[in-house]
Amino acid sequence: MKIAIIEDRIARLDQYTDFELKKCKSVSIITSLDFDNLLVSLKNNDTKPLDQYECIASHRSALSNDIRDTLKEYCRIKRKPLIFFSGGITSSVLKDLDFPFLHINSKEFYAENLKMFIEACEESNTVNLLVLQFGKKWKLSLLLNLRNNIAVALNKKALKLQFPDSEIDDSELIKRVRDLQINSAIKADLVNEKTKVIFSADDLTPVSYDHVQDIKYVLDRVINEMA
Repeated sequence: MKIAIIEDRIARLDQYTDFELKKCKSVSIITSLDFDNLLVSLKNNDTKPLDQYECIASHRSALSNDIRDTLKEYCRIKRKPLIFFSGGITSSVLKDLDFPFLHINSKEFYAENLKMFIEACEESNTVNLLVLQFGKKWKLSLLLNLRNNIAVALNKKALKLQFPDSEIDDSELIKRVRDLQINSAIKADLVNEKTKVIFSADDLTPVSYDHVQDIKYVLDRVINEMA
């Protein structure tokens, strides 16, 4: 597992981090001459220097729009997690459509969660940007998001039953396992005697209203235990 941190302002790294980031064996800090050489490569659409890394983090403001686009397209094709950090980013936002992509403020990036994130990458040999974004609460954030999505879907289902001619589209309802969009990282936490039938099924298996209610019950219990 190798993580690249592209940073033109090395003094900021030293200022914000309270652990020996430079001594982390899985991290390569690309700065000074290496930073300049990488920019030349990316300007020429040469992304080979990045192939050795499983995750790429970069100071957003250090890159031109064209180089940012090159980096994003490279990560999209390779399905590599990408992090843009900057002092101008006011809140962290994670998108995971074409590839895992996190925007985060520089101070938050270089904070305690970074150490936890690096350790998690080394231990599991996988990249989980939620650890960087939420720290120890990363799993709770997934559970809360799932509960919110289920609550919205249940409300739409109730409205659809009460008003069959409403404009609510069937695609907005939970009809199959895949519609639940449950992250694999939290699935094991939601399994009990009632829900194990659902989670042992494939993505196209029909899900009833009662099934969804069972999942929401387990969700509430697990969230209360973690909060």
